[in-house]
Amino acid sequence: MALMKQKWNYKDCIDLEYFFHKDTSDPPEHSRERDRNIFLKKQEQSTSNSSDNSALINLWLQERVDSEFPGNENKSPGEIFQDTLSLFKGLCIIGGSLFGFTAGLSFFSYSGTTPVNVFQFLIFFIFSQILLTFLMGSSFALRRLAGRGSLPTFYALFFGRLFNKLTKMACNRCNKDLSTTKKNDINHAMGLIKSHNQIYGSLFYWPLFTLSQILALSFNAGLLGSTLLKISTSDLAFGWQSTLQLSAAALHKIVLFMALPWSWFVPDTIAFPSPEEIEGSRILLKDGIYHLTTKDLVSWWPFLVFCILFYGLFFRGGCYLAGRWMEKRSLQKIQFNSASCRRLTQRMLTPLVSTQAAPEEKTAESESISTAETEQFQPTAGHHLLPQFVLIPCDIYHTIPSQNFKHILQSHGFEVKKQLKFMTDYEGDQEVKQYLQRQVWDDNTGLFILMEGWMVPLIDFLTYLGELRSVVAADTVITIALTGRPAEKTFSPVSKNDYTIWQQKTASLGDPYLYLFPLTSAQGT
Repeated sequence: MALMKQKWNYKDCIDLEYFFHKDTSDPPEHSRERDRNIFLKKQEQSTSNSSDNSALINLWLQERVDSEFPGNENKSPGEIFQDTLSLFKGLCIIGGSLFGFTAGLSFFSYSGTTPVNVFQFLIFFIFSQILLTFLMGSSFALRRLAGRGSLPTFYALFFGRLFNKLTKMACNRCNKDLSTTKKNDINHAMGLIKSHNQIYGSLFYWPLFTLSQILALSFNAGLLGSTLLKISTSDLAFGWQSTLQLSAAALHKIVLFMALPWSWFVPDTIAFPSPEEIEGSRILLKDGIYHLTTKDLVSWWPFLVFCILFYGLFFRGGCYLAGRWMEKRSLQKIQFNSASCRRLTQRMLTPLVSTQAAPEEKTAESESISTAETEQFQPTAGHHLLPQFVLIPCDIYHTIPSQNFKHILQSHGFEVKKQLKFMTDYEGDQEVKQYLQRQVWDDNTGLFILMEGWMVPLIDFLTYLGELRSVVAADTVITIALTGRPAEKTFSPVSKNDYTIWQQKTASLGDPYLYLFPLTSAQGT
């Protein structure tokens, strides 16, 4: 049976980043064996079609979630996010409805001597929402002009910090029984989600957008409810007054413009007040309201109800549906071609065989290789290895065991396309950069950099790494393989402390196509 294309959601994306981060502390050979076994376990479902990275990764993800978060009590980071989002939706519905209903009751408190001011109603409940919409549109336009990452979104600017705090509170409450390590993994995964705009784009902006629309929608529903309640149970009078020299004719033009969304199918007698009714409901401070007729004073309420319906409920409902559509569109656009995704699918699809020789057949050279290396798994001859432009620092270029190096690279699914020396001097590094710039980069070809993990990554190296990114394809995977201190005819293991430092430094670059791993198993601290 062919592997079915899976529909992704927020839960899956967060869980995926959680497991990617968690696996950075696992030995490479353990990840390869585990991921290949997951694929073989589901082979009956995937033998007909194994080219869909999205479906392969989803298959792997569901297996990992089922094994590490079994039962309903153990919630994965994605499930925590979903629960938190559902909680926020409920709070927005309840809070927005109560606030809107209360605001409406307070505004329509008519004592019998002072009519409800139509201008104040429009300013507080209609024009304010139009202004927020204008600011949202302006924010979107400015971000388009200045670049996506240059300016924050309107809702992220006003509600992002509140959303982050509430999310953190929810995670802490849900994770009381989790270990500190798992809590840190969850927080790191959420951080990766936010920083990986290149992969996820605006995906995690839309939950914030839809939550704000739910809040506004609920507010308008509560306001409409209180308005209809007061109109049906009270003798409300509506009027208008202004210090500005505004004539009834000018106000009638404004009313006609605002009534355009519904005036084409609603009778004019209901859709908006006539010029005579507008003039008859004008309040003059020196005259009071006793000379005004009831017909003119009640002519405004259908217009105000329609304003709430169209500029409040219907508009916010449309924004909510648009936000949900953008959520689905953003999920469908995810390419799953980051460095971690590519390495995962390679591990799943690569046939593995043990290459450890019998003791009596070991040569002197093979005995110098650490146990972690002799027990490496490598792809069979029929599997396609990923060609790499390999960069090696000049101080270890002539000391690496070339045959063992190629053997280890093959065990990780790579083959050397061209081996280059760098970190010699400024001119030499620029020549390497120019050479790489002239190359043609396809989906399989990558840049492989061998570094000594015991040396802290300096600013010069990180800067040069950024320069290399600018000359290769934007989605080319740059792999940094770490070794320990130099050893004769072998690669010594990388300590966990050194590896952690490199993880922190490279993560600060925010490059989703940068992949870091220990060339030999991490040992010790």
